[in-house]
Amino acid sequence: MKFFVYIVESPSANDLYQGRTEADLLRKAIGLNQIKCASRTAISLEAFVKAIRVGLQEEMSANPGMVPILHVSAHGFSEGIQLSNGEIINWTGFRELLKPINQALGGTLFVCMSTCEGYSGSRMAMVLDDPDYPFFAIVGNSGKPTWSEAAVAFACFYHLVANGHYIVDAVPAMRVASGNDEFFVTTAEEAKQGYLDFVAKRQLDTQAAVSELQEDAKREPPNELAKRLRTPAHVSP
Repeated sequence: MKFFVYIVESPSANDLYQGRTEADLLRKAIGLNQIKCASRTAISLEAFVKAIRVGLQEEMSANPGMVPILHVSAHGFSEGIQLSNGEIINWTGFRELLKPINQALGGTLFVCMSTCEGYSGSRMAMVLDDPDYPFFAIVGNSGKPTWSEAAVAFACFYHLVANGHYIVDAVPAMRVASGNDEFFVTTAEEAKQGYLDFVAKRQLDTQAAVSELQEDAKREPPNELAKRLRTPAHVSP
C-alpha cells in the first residue's frame, strides 16, 4: 500500500512553550522510511476544520495515487478532542468532517488518533441510522498515554506498515515499543457491529428484567397499602 501521512496537530500551551511538537518528531521518523509526510498546526476550531477540509485535499493533490493516513495529535477525552485554544470538537462534529472525505476515498480513510482516549473515536462509526462511515479503520489509545509513549508508538506503527507489515500486527508492536498496552485498532464495521450487539443485549436484558419483576410481583404477597388499593373500603350505611 502506497500511502502518505497527513498530520493535524493542536499542541498544548506547554508543548508550544517548550517547542515540542509530535509532528516534527514523526516527520523525521517517517522520513527514514521514505514515507511522504505533511502537517498542519491547528490552534482553533476554524483552523482545524480548514486543515481537514482544505489541507488534506491539497496534500492528496500533491501525492496522486497515494492513500492518506490522517494523524490527529491533540488533547483528547472520551467525548472528542480539545484544541490549543480550549475549543472542543466532539465525535459527532468530527464525524461530519470525515464522512465526505471517506466517501471520496471509496471508504478507505485510515485515522490515527494520537490523543488521550483516542480509541473513543470509534464511536463515530456507531450511528445506527446512518449507513455511511466516517473512516475505514481507526487506531488509538483507550487510556491516557504520555507524550513520549504516543510518539514512540506511532513512529513504530508507521515504520512497520511502511515495511509491509499488516496493521493488525503493527498495533501489538506499538504496545511493546511504547510500554503502553492500551493501543487498539478497529474497523468502522467492527465498531458498529459491536455496538449493535451491545444494544441488542441491553434490550434482551431489559425484557428479562421486566419479566422477572412481573413474576416477583405475582409471588410476593401484597403489603397492607397494596391491599387497600386493591380492595374497596367498606362504607357503613
